[in-house]
Amino acid sequence: MKEKPSLLIIGNSNVGKSSIAKLLIPNPKLYKGKVGKSPGSTRLIRSLDLENMPYKIVDGPGFGYMKSASKRREEHVKQQIVIHVEKHHQEYFLGLVVLNALRIEDELDKYFIKNRKTIPLSFELIQFLREFSMPILLIINKIDKVSIFDKKRIMSLLIDAGTKYGLSFITLDDYQKHEKGIPYLEFSALKKTNLEDLKKCINLTLDSR
Repeated sequence: MKEKPSLLIIGNSNVGKSSIAKLLIPNPKLYKGKVGKSPGSTRLIRSLDLENMPYKIVDGPGFGYMKSASKRREEHVKQQIVIHVEKHHQEYFLGLVVLNALRIEDELDKYFIKNRKTIPLSFELIQFLREFSMPILLIINKIDKVSIFDKKRIMSLLIDAGTKYGLSFITLDDYQKHEKGIPYLEFSALKKTNLEDLKKCINLTLDSR
């Protein structure tokens, strides 16, 4: 029997990866992962393979912002992700890199604005996945938690910072019009904002592989 292709969901801790995974499966009650409890609660790489789904979902462990985890533990988790992707990258038809809209400014302030010698963890992750030619969709989660004014400022900062690292972020609509760049989707797992757009993008990418 042919192995199903996989969808990778990855990002820092407490950005909503597990919540998004639950929204993509037919029966969320079957999902046993801890959701929204504490940063870094998904410590192991979880694979969700349901009979009535055409693809598997791999919910990666969160790194960064782990309140209870030591630096040593955080580096171990990052290394775990690196080893996994290096070994299994050919199985993935799409990688969802999830960002928390409430933390984008803090991450960019720490790793980009105040220290130009470092690279934001999210950007480092995107660059790593691109090395394997993995299609990427950037999910800006928890967008319902910020005002329209703040959202414009945050997205402008993200796009501007991305260009400094050779990352061109464009809307999903522009990407589907065949413009070049890394598409992003403003999203809310809580409110299910743009969930249908996410599902459509996943299915189109799966069909085109």
